[in-house]
Amino acid sequence: MASRAELRALVDRLLDAGDPYAALGVYPLADAPDWQALEAVILATPRLRLAFAAAPYAPANLLDRISIDADAALRLRLAKNPTTPPSALARLLTGDASDRIRRYVAGHRKADAAMLSALAADRSVQVRRAVAGNPNAPRGVLARLAAKGDGLIDRSAARGPFAGAEVLQTLWDTGDRHVCAEVAAHPNCPGAVLHQAEAMADALIRRKLASNAALGVEALTRLLADDDERIRAAAVRNPVVSGEYLDDPEGDPSPKVRRIFARRERLAAQIVARLTADPDDWVRRWIARNPAVPEDLMDRLAADPVMEVRRSTARNPTCPAPLLTILAGDSVAWVRAGVAMREDAPEAAISLLLKDEDPDVLGALGRNPRTPASKLEEIARHPDKDVRRAVAFNRAAPAAVVARLAEDPYPLNRVILAGHPNLGLSHIEHLLDDPEPQVRFAAAAHLAWRSAPPHAAPGGWNINHCD
Repeated sequence: MASRAELRALVDRLLDAGDPYAALGVYPLADAPDWQALEAVILATPRLRLAFAAAPYAPANLLDRISIDADAALRLRLAKNPTTPPSALARLLTGDASDRIRRYVAGHRKADAAMLSALAADRSVQVRRAVAGNPNAPRGVLARLAAKGDGLIDRSAARGPFAGAEVLQTLWDTGDRHVCAEVAAHPNCPGAVLHQAEAMADALIRRKLASNAALGVEALTRLLADDDERIRAAAVRNPVVSGEYLDDPEGDPSPKVRRIFARRERLAAQIVARLTADPDDWVRRWIARNPAVPEDLMDRLAADPVMEVRRSTARNPTCPAPLLTILAGDSVAWVRAGVAMREDAPEAAISLLLKDEDPDVLGALGRNPRTPASKLEEIARHPDKDVRRAVAFNRAAPAAVVARLAEDPYPLNRVILAGHPNLGLSHIEHLLDDPEPQVRFAAAAHLAWRSAPPHAAPGGWNINHCD
């Protein structure tokens, strides 16, 4: 990390340049006394204010500042922006807020309990529906909204994470089949309702019940034997039953259910063995990725005639090194690429792949920190922009290699490169003059991060520039 003095010098430089995007990049880490001067650059024109009011990457306190004297267009954009802070949302509701603004705030993930409580009594049913669908809606708010005759509100309330047993019981007693299905799926569903739902003839209700993580093992076991494949599929997905306890001695007749079986971990050995020989390609694709597959069966999957099955085997975290080396020589490039992106690939596989010229394989090698610098240099010069971009994602790529991408003709590659930890200071500063605003923004954010730790940012934006 550099000193705060260097951050101060960077702020001065960007203020002199008058570039709003670069100024926005440094804003979250700037000292509070500099905010007003930076805001004068960032919000210099109505068009910029509109653009940044809608930008999800804009820092929270800048959005709060925009909301203070916002006109109708700005207020609407702020209401729709998922990162607008609660203080700004509350300001949007003052005065004569339009129906659209109230509806967007009612559904906003940052709306607090006080706002949602007030909006739950709104004259507009659309606003009340948005409140009911907000995952932050408190238990009391959901209780006030539920069972008032609006099916959409009831359905949303039944899905609300904070819905209590009393509300769910009321909705079960008064709702239509869709509402009852949501009640049956809720983890707070009363026990008596769970028993009733299991006995229902309606397959939708039983299917939603089968997905409920609060369901007992005995009930779930019965649903695993249901005649409806969708209900069995939901029961197999349910995390209540560990894969090792799933009992499927005969094999389910539905490929859909068998595919879900194949995705569960800790399956019994006989189930794994049967799934590796399943006639359905997708079943074998999923089981090929399953860490429960033993080595002898993995050998069979690595020789499967379907390319996607072999690719899945190459991506299995427990695939043994000798088998990875064999797959590194597969006739299909997409399979070889699956090995090329693995950081744990054996040296023999890496050596084989370094001779490969297929773009998919080169792109995978470009991201792999095990790839030698000489090969990364070659990949960074590749004519395909997507292949070159892989090197920008490789955090182990040395400075001399990533510097080559600083002049890359494709803007997205330069945007990603601007946050690379090994990019030299002179190259980052060069990107501050890039013709693309996104590149200048990313370069300024990286330079600001180098001057001060992200957790110290007073501007309300934690920059994860290396992610």
